[in-house]
Amino acid sequence: MMSGAGAQGMKIGIVDMNRVFAEYYKTKDADKVVNEQKEAAKKELETINNDYKKLLDGYQKLATEIKDPAIGEELRKKKQKEAQEVASKARALEREKKELSDRRQRMLLTEVDRKRKSLIEEIQDVVGDMAKKKNYDIVFDKSGLGTRGIPFLLHSKDAVDFSEELIGVLNKNATSP
Repeated sequence: MMSGAGAQGMKIGIVDMNRVFAEYYKTKDADKVVNEQKEAAKKELETINNDYKKLLDGYQKLATEIKDPAIGEELRKKKQKEAQEVASKARALEREKKELSDRRQRMLLTEVDRKRKSLIEEIQDVVGDMAKKKNYDIVFDKSGLGTRGIPFLLHSKDAVDFSEELIGVLNKNATSP
């Protein structure tokens, strides 16, 4: 803890990183790309689900035909073999569906994490530049929480919060939608 005498000459800046991150146009662009990727993965899984449903329907039809007492033993054996092949294809498709879903989920999480880190680095670079220009000795993130969920910053004057200005600098190159 700084004593009053030691802190008197320090210039402190405050930023709300949650707000800045949320309002940064590149965050919104990254979210849009990720949502498009999620939608594409969803459509791909829907296609596999439809194929899977067709296989199950085919299997049910064969199972009904196999139980029909009117068909001969030779046809019954043929239908049983077909049913086994359909069941095998359905199991393989189910594994493929699960593997695809897991792979896509991991890929999306990795992509989201990578983009988030990149954007935070960009924001931190701009914070650093602005802090130098404004001659801040220390800049706190007022959205940061300690391990017990208690904010690191318990009080600040609005005058030292430069989040709005930071958002303006970050978004100056944004193209209007």
